[in-house]
Amino acid sequence: MASLEVAQIAQDFGADDLHGTVIEENITAMAGGRAPQGLTIGELYRAIRESGFEPVERDSFYRPVGDYTSLSQ
Repeated sequence: MASLEVAQIAQDFGADDLHGTVIEENITAMAGGRAPQGLTIGELYRAIRESGFEPVERDSFYRPVGDYTSLSQ
């Protein structure tokens, strides 16, 4: 919720769960949060790749789902 840039940096420190493109989140915004709202899957995947990592969407059991390798390459 800090920013997309902070999320990208956090990956270098072990963060491995970027998620939740909140469409109408007001509490963090009212508190001064600058995270963009409503990122597309492509934008989220591009940010992960720009950080040098490979995005993988997973289900509740941590199994990979879908094939998004063609997005934002």
